Amino acid sequence: MSGTTVSQGDRDLGSKVPVRFVHNDRFGAREAIASEIFEALLLQRPDIMSSFAENGDLCWTVQTWCRLRDAGFGGIEIATEPAEGRINIAKAKTLSRSGPGKGLFQVSIQADYPRVLWAQFHIQQNADLLCDDAALQYLWPQAGIIPRDPAREGVKRVGFLGNVDGNLAASEDEWRGLMAQRGIEFVARPAERWHDFSDIDVAVGLRSFGNSRHSRKPANKMINAWIAGVPFVGGADSAFAQVGTAGIDHLLATNRQELLMQVERLRSDAFLYQSIVSAGHQKAEAFATDRLVEQWVSLLEGPISARYNQWAAHPRRERTRTLAYGAAQSTVEAAKVVGRKLLGRGYEE
Repeated sequence: MSGTTVSQGDRDLGSKVPVRFVHNDRFGAREAIASEIFEALLLQRPDIMSSFAENGDLCWTVQTWCRLRDAGFGGIEIATEPAEGRINIAKAKTLSRSGPGKGLFQVSIQADYPRVLWAQFHIQQNADLLCDDAALQYLWPQAGIIPRDPAREGVKRVGFLGNVDGNLAASEDEWRGLMAQRGIEFVARPAERWHDFSDIDVAVGLRSFGNSRHSRKPANKMINAWIAGVPFVGGADSAFAQVGTAGIDHLLATNRQELLMQVERLRSDAFLYQSIVSAGHQKAEAFATDRLVEQWVSLLEGPISARYNQWAAHPRRERTRTLAYGAAQSTVEAAKVVGRKLLGRGYEE
């Protein structure tokens, strides 16, 4: 997609200049942008739903544009390149590859990637990374979630719904073995079924065993489980503690023994099971699509617009800042390349 698409609606954002989401044109982007209703497209096209589930660029940029469009906001742009006179918003990985652009105001969605030093503003999905030039914005929950079948009884299947690589402590085989000790099945869903909780009795989200905060990660695995009506057992991720309360709306486990204990508690205590589900259901209301649209609008009209006005009012100072941080970032990246060569790890994609 080489051109620029502008949303049509009866409401405009209260920003001084147009907002432009910059994306990488991955599979499903064009169809989503051309769709009449984004959610309906995903339900009709499981292949596109899977693409949005797996790809952070689509989820953060294209999906956000579509959600704001579907909420009736007009004048919001989406394109594959940034432009002057705009609030340009892109994933950190996209910005780090393109480098700082002269005369461009660029907002970095950091997500799971390192901070782009020269960006004028930063959107964080985890409050651990907040600072003066950043704001928290929750990631959209998984689209089209199918809740647990109300006819199911007991705890017979534990599920992990997400990318296993780097996000699941130990191997799938070890998880299957652990659960088998209690006569319970463990499944790790493929991407096209990350939204399907219909036959899942307990959802898990342990990226590692131990007390790592995983400060770049969001709370979405827990939020998705809340929406689906499935109790969640999570690790020590800071994001889980930021939006939830262990023992009330989810259970905490930091090692294998605690994991088995928490699953057993849910299996043997029907009251605990239902109380965790009920508390999660109440918490999930804060992450409904309309609530996150409101959060995005407040972010764009508030701190991001204020930062743009500051940037536009001091062009010389901001140009010097961008050049300085750009040079610093280049030095850091060069050092990483040398380090990877010395360690024999090759180059990152």
